[in-house]
Amino acid sequence: MRETFVIAKREFLERVRTKWFVVMTILGPFVMVGLIVIPAVLASRGSDGAKVEIIDQTGKLGSAVAMVLSNSDQHWNVALVDPATTDEHELERVRTKAINGFIRMPPDALSTGTTIYRGDNATNQTVGFTLKIVITSAIEAQRGTDLGLTPLQVASLLTPPKIEALHTTGKTAGESGGGTFVIGYIIAFILYFVITLYGVNVLRSVVTEKSTRIVELMVAAAKPQSLMSGKILGVGGASLAQIAVWFLFGGIALAYRVELLAKFHVSSSIANALPALSADQVLVAVAFFVFGFLFYSTMYAGIGATVSSEQDSQQAAIPITMFLMIGMVSMTAVTGDPRGSTSALMTLVPMWSPMLMPLRYILGAATPGEVALSLGILAVTTVLIARAAAKIYRVGILMYGKRPGFGELLHWLRY
Repeated sequence: MRETFVIAKREFLERVRTKWFVVMTILGPFVMVGLIVIPAVLASRGSDGAKVEIIDQTGKLGSAVAMVLSNSDQHWNVALVDPATTDEHELERVRTKAINGFIRMPPDALSTGTTIYRGDNATNQTVGFTLKIVITSAIEAQRGTDLGLTPLQVASLLTPPKIEALHTTGKTAGESGGGTFVIGYIIAFILYFVITLYGVNVLRSVVTEKSTRIVELMVAAAKPQSLMSGKILGVGGASLAQIAVWFLFGGIALAYRVELLAKFHVSSSIANALPALSADQVLVAVAFFVFGFLFYSTMYAGIGATVSSEQDSQQAAIPITMFLMIGMVSMTAVTGDPRGSTSALMTLVPMWSPMLMPLRYILGAATPGEVALSLGILAVTTVLIARAAAKIYRVGILMYGKRPGFGELLHWLRY
């Protein structure tokens, strides 16, 4: 243990004293604040000032749509053009950036015709949502007029109902589903990013010491298992210190989100949609980060001991990185049905639980018992992986030349 802590201290100080560690520790809080501010600002501003032209071949819809879009919060610059205008002419205007896009309403738009928008901002979700709402309302209003309804009857018929989606598992009245999703997703992404960053850091450190033959001197002073354990604890301590600073400032920003977003002219309704993290949610995130880091860093250390160059290490690390990527891609399965059997199963798998269980817990779908079971499985698996990695590390750290095959690795594990 003494050898392990000496090496851990060296690895820890070697990293925290670097300029990049200081820079990233300082920039981290700004990134955390940006993750809260930027999506809220983008959501509030959407597609301000979009330049759009309307080709109305019905002669009944263009004026109403243009008026609504021009007077919307996004302040679109809308103009009606000659119904005979061709698509080629408008596409040329889009190409030269004279306009962002154009709407073509065919003569049968009020019945079966398809209204089409073409533009350089069509991928913007706000644009698509706004156009769908405005054009649908205009068509329905005109249909009502054509059927002989009075303007008052049309307005009463088209008044949209107020609907609000609140996420709850029955324990509370509920919070904004979108806001809860954003916070949970940000936490899961940060855990994925830090585990990957510092896990690869362990891999590169092992490969560097091996390729420069420094490890031969270190093995003479300490056992290989102590070298690996000390390296993982030292790098893990540095990463935990850094993420603690990030979470601290992120928590403060989240607690004062209304005042913070008000500085960027974001409405309080959007700010209040972002829920604050409770102490138990932060504790769960930190616990899974610690064990997740230990789980993956031991695998990275074992992989590092089997290769002799940086190029080989990148290829050897691909399977581990793929496990992490599957966890990231699977986030939608958890957010789509957090209390479903698929989510429950995936948050028990140790390769994915470090990212997915904190997300599921923040969504209120995981019970304390499920969290404890997932953490227990992760801890036991980490111990087993660490023992296997230590055996590989013990033999591989002094092996050079050809990378060992699968059969040789099994022989090392039985050695």
